Amino acid sequence: MTQVPNRARTILSLLLTAAMLATLTVFAPPSSAAASAPSVSQSQVDESVDFATTEFVDAWDFSSNSDVPNFANLNHFKMTNVSRSQGVWKGTGEPFAFIRLLQSWDNSGIPWGRDGALHEIDTATYDRISFRMKTSLDQPRTGGRVVWYDCGQLRAECQGGTKFVSEPGWHTYDVPLVNDSGEYPVAWAGMIRGLSLIPSRMGTDVELDWIRLYDSDTGTAVNVTPATAGDVFWDRDTDPTNNTATNPNWGPVATSTGGSVTFNAKAYPPGIYHFYSVDAAGRSSYSSPVKIDARPRVVVIDPDIGGGASYAKKVRRDPWDFKQATDYNITPNASVSVAGGKAVGINTAPDLTDSGMYLTLADGKPINTTQFHRLTMKVFLAGQFDLSANPGGGMNARLAWHRADTGQYLTSDDIVVAPGWNLIQIDLTDFTAAELLEPYAAGFKWKGLLIDQFRIDLHEDAGVRQFKVDYVHLSRDDRAAKRKFTVKFRDKAHEAGSTARIFVDNDNQGFDGKLVAEQPVERGKNTAVINRADTGRGKKWVYVEITDPSGTVTRAYSTGPVKM
Repeated sequence: MTQVPNRARTILSLLLTAAMLATLTVFAPPSSAAASAPSVSQSQVDESVDFATTEFVDAWDFSSNSDVPNFANLNHFKMTNVSRSQGVWKGTGEPFAFIRLLQSWDNSGIPWGRDGALHEIDTATYDRISFRMKTSLDQPRTGGRVVWYDCGQLRAECQGGTKFVSEPGWHTYDVPLVNDSGEYPVAWAGMIRGLSLIPSRMGTDVELDWIRLYDSDTGTAVNVTPATAGDVFWDRDTDPTNNTATNPNWGPVATSTGGSVTFNAKAYPPGIYHFYSVDAAGRSSYSSPVKIDARPRVVVIDPDIGGGASYAKKVRRDPWDFKQATDYNITPNASVSVAGGKAVGINTAPDLTDSGMYLTLADGKPINTTQFHRLTMKVFLAGQFDLSANPGGGMNARLAWHRADTGQYLTSDDIVVAPGWNLIQIDLTDFTAAELLEPYAAGFKWKGLLIDQFRIDLHEDAGVRQFKVDYVHLSRDDRAAKRKFTVKFRDKAHEAGSTARIFVDNDNQGFDGKLVAEQPVERGKNTAVINRADTGRGKKWVYVEITDPSGTVTRAYSTGPVKM
């Protein structure tokens, strides 16, 4: 609804302040007597350090399904009508419904992907969470929650949380992460493995434009000074006609009584922002733009967790790519065939919960687990997510193997999988025997063994569920060829004029390695050749440091080492 200011200043201020706190449906059209544009203290500031951007190189901006996948009882609870479109996540929540941003299975499964055990939140770094959210609440000031878990799972003794006031319409929320000790036992301290957002204690439709878990010691606020006292707004474009209740890309900053107001750019995602003010005379023109400059987003492509040559390609001379049925042999409790370069199957009687595939090994050449330990498999599961033992449940995969020397069978712990395609990458030597194997199985670490049978079980559903396998690689570490290795990397927020420095390290912690190369950064994939003469012999981790033209620096380690 468009409202033209035509009353005294005090009445207008009350109306606009109410609009800021409610549905943000009010803006003033241009007026011949409107004030000139506000001035801004800076034309460019750096974005704050954000957890999802740093850990996943993928902000929680709902531009992809990986931000919050749409799996009920896995990524969201008590939510229906869930969808994602044009960078906005939507759902209808019951009272205390929640969205799970980070989770871990807390040593009851082998972690992979975005598991909180692999991507813990360091509370010494990240101290605030901000988000752009719309609700359909019919009353203001309803309680919402940000909840965390230091064990990752939904257990009361692991839970901490803080409250915020949830309002109708679109709002930017900026919440300090300080535990409400009267309600939750766990402080925002140490390392956190689980994080959830409860939009409201009442049922409501919810829309989310972005979420940032950020370091308030980084980034910079911007001072905005209107020409006259009035209400100041931010806008992602310079078109006031689209500033409606359905558009998340604009909102209030504060009311100025004659001086500057602060736009907390630390809480906002990178991009271009404009500002205008509204007073009794109408809406001002727009300020000059302010850029929240994206930090470099460094991805080391190679070396990586997937490693180098696989057992099937190097030893068997035929990769497990399922272009032919000879890539597998025995299929207990499963009916499997090859179609379209994939193994396609269902679980069958007599035991629906124990179906699997034995992959074909090279005759007389067992798998040396010291050499081949990097598992990558791309698998598909039909149906819905459920971990129960009932039909429609059993969404956990396993590995099983047979020792050539002792005749001992060993079975891995659960690998939790989701509906649709899963790209599972695990370094099996990262785990102790107790972490790797089923709780009741006695055994050995994945090292120093010779394996003459290797089996994958894709699920344990007591009902019939289809699965597909695109490929399986069991690989060794990346390694240098002729004493050289080509490092590959990219900057997903590339800016012309950025520079890179490439380091090697004896581990993947501390960023305290040896500089071995420097070069400009090009858009897309970059390469840098490193030499054993510079790196030394042995297993080395690579990290890349990129500096953008404004001097902002980001570093990231490779996800796997290279043997030089």
